Amino acid sequence: MTSSGVVARRCLLMLLLACLPPLQSSGTAGEPRFNETELKAAYLYNFAYFVTWPTTHKEFLFCSYANSPVTGVLAKLIEGEHVNDLPMQMVIDPIPEQLHECQVIYIPAQQERILAATLEFVRPFPVLTVSDITDFEHRGGMIRLANDGLRVQPVIQLKNVTRTGLTISSKLLRSSRLIE
Repeated sequence: MTSSGVVARRCLLMLLLACLPPLQSSGTAGEPRFNETELKAAYLYNFAYFVTWPTTHKEFLFCSYANSPVTGVLAKLIEGEHVNDLPMQMVIDPIPEQLHECQVIYIPAQQERILAATLEFVRPFPVLTVSDITDFEHRGGMIRLANDGLRVQPVIQLKNVTRTGLTISSKLLRSSRLIE
């Protein structure tokens, strides 16, 4: 992708997040329309910029179970991208030994069967866990991407985030629903 294409993509993603509170998939005539999958992928991408991890890594790893539609869009968004000088990479279906190396783990709803085991395994590590599974934030997860009709909004369980040393920017906190 050309450098102007990368800049345009990054601007679009930052614009999406700046349009908070909750991102909507339908706009008025002339406005871009984004589907739920694209909105969730944009949130996942932008979490890399609005969350601070206490440890440093050689690369920024997004990990996901199953090659879901959200994962596919996210993989295209991060291709060739960097955050804090770290190249962004996608790992699909990580093995348990890889999970602690991930900065973000996305567990799509169709993979609910592995939820408890995955959350238990990464519990002691600074890994941001994200899902669209109902009640994810009450089951040990950190951020649920809630779909309310045409909107997608992060629901953040603050105690699950802070116990691992992660810090979420005030901009993301203001645009999210918080659970304490």
